[in-house]
Amino acid sequence: MPLVRPSAAPSPEAGILASIDRTDLRADLSCGDPARRRNAVLLAARLGEAELLADHVGEEQDAGLRARIMTILARAADPKTVASLVALLRSEDAGLRNEAIETLQAMGEATAPEIEALLDDEDSDVRIFAMNVALQLKSARVPDLALRVLLTDGNVNVCAAALDILSEVGRPDMADEIRSAADRFPDAPFLAFAVRAALKRIG
Repeated sequence: MPLVRPSAAPSPEAGILASIDRTDLRADLSCGDPARRRNAVLLAARLGEAELLADHVGEEQDAGLRARIMTILARAADPKTVASLVALLRSEDAGLRNEAIETLQAMGEATAPEIEALLDDEDSDVRIFAMNVALQLKSARVPDLALRVLLTDGNVNVCAAALDILSEVGRPDMADEIRSAADRFPDAPFLAFAVRAALKRIG
């Protein structure tokens, strides 16, 4: 008669984590005591509360703790956190924006749908930030998205950001369309130079 293995009993730690009140955790993240917030961040990470951390990170004033949260979010790569990070691209805090961009880049494909939507945003700076993220996504769709932006966006700086991507991942069959982009902005010689550089790189 085969032996029946007893089911593993839940660990004491698992029981403790399951019993933690998330409302208290949210309050700890928002309190004025840095040590208490740090403990709350570590606990939230162990609980898998990436959304909670993403909602909080924009309010965190401790630079070291904020960087730790961003690292946790990058490793989790949870699609549910992307919207909160994308919202930070509109922040007046340049450091926070850059951290959000780096975190979104590190998350890879999890960010793709939100980033693609941002390419039609009314704010040209946000569109540029989206281009910066897109370059790191390693998605097969990125070259075509960048080409669409290059051929349709009315802001020369956004188009320059799209060219940066195409110089890295563009295909030779895109050459004619890339070449035509310089004609869209005859008063921006730097774009014509960028077009030539991109064409040289993709062959």
